[in-house]
Amino acid sequence: MAGQHADAELTSAPRAGRPRDPDADAAILRAALELFAERGVEGTSIEQVAKRAGVARLTVYRRWSSKEELLAHAIEFARNAPDLSEEEYDTLPWPELVGRLGGTMAEAADNGLAPMLAQLIGSSFTHPELMRAFWASSGEPRRRGGLRMVARAVREGLLPADSDPEVVLNMIVGAVVYKLVFPPREERPDMAEYALKVLRQAGFRLPV
Repeated sequence: MAGQHADAELTSAPRAGRPRDPDADAAILRAALELFAERGVEGTSIEQVAKRAGVARLTVYRRWSSKEELLAHAIEFARNAPDLSEEEYDTLPWPELVGRLGGTMAEAADNGLAPMLAQLIGSSFTHPELMRAFWASSGEPRRRGGLRMVARAVREGLLPADSDPEVVLNMIVGAVVYKLVFPPREERPDMAEYALKVLRQAGFRLPV
């Protein structure tokens, strides 16, 4: 799945007195994320996760007390926000900035972001803690960066001076999420190219 981090960065806290195997942790989180993307919350069980991860069911329960807790940590494990600093959003040449953002988006699309997003949207009312986990690990960092990018574009005359960064960003994100999640859609859309088209349609006069 998209943007998996090193085992040392797993977010779930170890339980007292029980040694943790980072390889087992990663296998469990990957399995949980895959099953959630395929089957949703109701179609995922601790037993299925353990079987796919190749561990005993007790190994999972020693780490997470419930399926919902496990899925929230798995979603955090899959975070895919661009690794850009505030300074880079403000100073990188536009072709490099757009290229890096598009590359992150394309990688996420190739690694299963679309089915995970679809399941998150579908479960956002019944299991809001999962959307909160996604928002904290991926959504909010992306949004902060996107707002900086739009504000910079306004400052540098690449967008009209009266542009509302929140509205412009919502237009861009909405178009990208729709392309990823809702049919009809291609099997493997070129999200980097599509994101560039969306930016231009939103009014960006991007330098080449």
